[in-house]
Amino acid sequence: MSQNYSLPLTSHFANETQSSRNRKSLLEDHGEEKKKQATTRTIICQGQSSKSFSCGICFDSVTVSKMFTTSSCNHPFCTNCISMYVDVQRKENVVKLNCPNPDCSVELKPEHVESIIPKQVIVEWESAIYESSIAMMQKMYCPYENCSLLLVNDEVEVVTSCECPSCHRLFCAQCKVPWHTNMNCQEFQEWKDNQDEEQLERKFLELANSEKWQRCPKCSMHVQRNGGCEHMRCRCGCNFCYNCGSDWIYGHTCNTPS
Repeated sequence: MSQNYSLPLTSHFANETQSSRNRKSLLEDHGEEKKKQATTRTIICQGQSSKSFSCGICFDSVTVSKMFTTSSCNHPFCTNCISMYVDVQRKENVVKLNCPNPDCSVELKPEHVESIIPKQVIVEWESAIYESSIAMMQKMYCPYENCSLLLVNDEVEVVTSCECPSCHRLFCAQCKVPWHTNMNCQEFQEWKDNQDEEQLERKFLELANSEKWQRCPKCSMHVQRNGGCEHMRCRCGCNFCYNCGSDWIYGHTCNTPS
């Protein structure tokens, strides 16, 4: 899975190195501010193995050396349960995590659990927090499936042709597709609409042929019979034989095998 970063789209986008530093600075500042405020912090008691407590998740009796809590709510949990809780929430792509107690709204941050959670989970969680802080209009992803790098547009100016700083392939930042050579955005959209219509028409014709639908001899509209005799009346008013496609005349006898 590709890792997401705030990276440049040619000169119109933030410098790769600077953007990476900004991301790191944003996360560090956010963490430091929370630490200064002391709204939440991890307390893992050690050296008190002779005492135990009841975990708020599994309800087992656990030694205090395995206890996790925060100074803001003091709801005690064992480190194993907290680790599994974070893992499950992150697999569900939840970015903002709260204390597992259903009646508690204290927020759980990566820095609070970094000593008991695998480093890779922390890194991905921090990246998700950073990505969620970017306005929807500013972010996009490299359109190539084997890249999909997160990119941030910091400029008000309209940007079209761009190079992905990761895979180094050109794409259109407006159409969000690989670069449409020899076409501007409007021409590409018109071409795409035509392609979509042509593809839909091809699929419809394939279905009509496979189901052996008949065409009205007057307006050429496809007609599907769901039962009854071969005498069909199209909505254009034409009467025809569904079996052979010829005009229906009173007393018509069809010699075409059904």
